[in-house]
Amino acid sequence: MADGQWSSHAKRWVTGLALAVPLVLLLAYGPLWLWTVVVTAAALVGLWEYETMIQRPALTRWELVFSLAVGAVFPLAAWIHGVAGLGVSAVAAVFATWAKQLAHPPLNRDALQRALISLSGWLYVAMPTSFVLLLGALPHGREWVFFVLFVIVFGDVGAYYTGKTMGRRKLYEAVSPKKTVEGALGGLMASAVMGTAFGITFLRDTGASVPALLMVSILTELVAQAGDLMESLLKRMAGCKDSSALLPGHGGLLDRLDSLLFAFPTVWMYAQGLN
Repeated sequence: MADGQWSSHAKRWVTGLALAVPLVLLLAYGPLWLWTVVVTAAALVGLWEYETMIQRPALTRWELVFSLAVGAVFPLAAWIHGVAGLGVSAVAAVFATWAKQLAHPPLNRDALQRALISLSGWLYVAMPTSFVLLLGALPHGREWVFFVLFVIVFGDVGAYYTGKTMGRRKLYEAVSPKKTVEGALGGLMASAVMGTAFGITFLRDTGASVPALLMVSILTELVAQAGDLMESLLKRMAGCKDSSALLPGHGGLLDRLDSLLFAFPTVWMYAQGLN
């Protein structure tokens, strides 16, 4: 491995570990209100990256502040009122979009397109991120959140090293040139095995069967890979390599959240059905 490649790889591991230690402590021992603070902060950073990546250079300070203010409502509503609060937040975001346009002309097609970009950002970043709180509030919620992270982390590791050693066929070269079919399959296998093992060890009291845990592990990794590709598509269309330079070796926070955005709602849908 070249020195530059090793340096980048080392940065990824160092940054990942620096984030992982406080995150694990928070998820294991932190109260749900503290989760809400961290989730809200993550949603706001993700929204900031999304807005600046897609709407630059036309994005005004007022538009950014408005986008972040509405985005902050989603995790707060999820913490206070659960899934009902999250649903009402989505409706309120649509109303806020049109109220903003009425209050701040001009009323033209460009303004409409930019308003819809902000609306999609709330539904793409703030709303899915808030499902961490819905999942954490369930019985055995902490274990389910760790399950998601376990599946995603081992999926990423499996995909990376399988792709490096065995990758031949491009998965979707126009969107993400480095991803391979072999890497995707390696990640899927790693997630299936490790997710099921985690579930057998920590989630048997929930009533989840081994076949169900295997199915959920596979499905979680599939939607995680879809989320990864979707963010790569957004960056490709916006002409950006990374969503920001916030995290050394990783790019932006949204580059780390992309796999989780669809994974948490997927696991929540299954886990809440067990209760």
